[in-house]
Amino acid sequence: MKKLLIILLSLSTLLFSVEPKRILLSLTEEPETSMAVTFRFYDQVETAFVEYLKNADDVKMHTRATTIVVEPEVVYTDTTKTVAQYACSVILDDLEPNTEYAYRVGDHEDMSPWYVFKTAKEEDYNFKIVYLGDPQWGYKTYLPRIYEAAQKRVPDAAFWYVAGDLVDYPYEDWQWDAYFDGGREVFANYPHIMAVGNHAYLWAYRDHRDELPPTWRPHVTQPENGPKGLEETCYYLDYQGVRFIILNGNERIEEQAEWLEDVLKNNEQKWIVAGIHQGFYPCGWERDYPEYRELFMPLFEKYGVNLVLQGHDHAYTRTYPLKQDEIVKKPKDGVTYVISVSGQKMYPIKSKFDHLYANKGEEGVQYYQTIEFSKKRLIYKSYTATGECHDQFVIKK
Repeated sequence: MKKLLIILLSLSTLLFSVEPKRILLSLTEEPETSMAVTFRFYDQVETAFVEYLKNADDVKMHTRATTIVVEPEVVYTDTTKTVAQYACSVILDDLEPNTEYAYRVGDHEDMSPWYVFKTAKEEDYNFKIVYLGDPQWGYKTYLPRIYEAAQKRVPDAAFWYVAGDLVDYPYEDWQWDAYFDGGREVFANYPHIMAVGNHAYLWAYRDHRDELPPTWRPHVTQPENGPKGLEETCYYLDYQGVRFIILNGNERIEEQAEWLEDVLKNNEQKWIVAGIHQGFYPCGWERDYPEYRELFMPLFEKYGVNLVLQGHDHAYTRTYPLKQDEIVKKPKDGVTYVISVSGQKMYPIKSKFDHLYANKGEEGVQYYQTIEFSKKRLIYKSYTATGECHDQFVIKK
């Protein structure tokens, strides 16, 4: 009887727990002095809390932490709007540059562990990032080993960039749950920026295939400096001498091209990296997107974009440095385009752009990439899950 009571109490705790889930750090437009945090509850919560302070060694941090009160937003995770979750989003501001902060979230009854992040420096360069192609599939089986390998390789990464298609179907909530659970420690300790992929849209639902569903923005808090209506899917930010520009390849690309020219024209950063889900020189199933090349590539070349990071094709390719579809000798004189994949879903390489690829990956192999920025060099490396460096190059300025 006592054993049964313990089991029933344990089940009750699981069913009625309001433990915060899907905790994610995201960069803001001011990474030196602010950080965005999102999380959610599966059960109804009237009020949520975020506590934060400078990281410390003692166990009294909770007594000194600044507390922010958050009102959860109701988010429906299915098309019938019957399954609700309670999403929270907050931006921690007035932070100090180049400083470690500890934070935790919850409803004061169930609080998360303390996690740690670090703000950007005010001075330029000398940092590393991790770049992942589509995580789609293998969320709790194959993806965790990539997270672990990348984290071990660059434990001091400033942030991670993911090139879209976080999940396969945006209204299959178990997929979001598995995705965030598979990379829990990475999401909570390393700031992210995300590109929005085609699978974030309702393409599988014929009556709504061009709509961004309400499952995207509550999961991420990203800059809102893009074209009106494309906030948090098209944006830019500057990080220690590098301008990162994220494009939305799914809609209104003509408007984004106009916006992009302004963003590039008014840039004072030395390095420029662009991110988009779809490939400019795609490598899967003989795909081609000439409209992307016509709209964006003349701007990339005119204003000196160095590197374009993509996904979508579920394979790995890197072009030579290119200008007007031609290979140039020096990387600094052209634009290098990379497509990568991190998840279990894989496609064979089948492309009419084979002659432009400097490196191709193997079918069925997961990859993660590291990019190191200094004043005179951009060092790019791509690794397999077991740590083999299968591709690398350097851009010198």
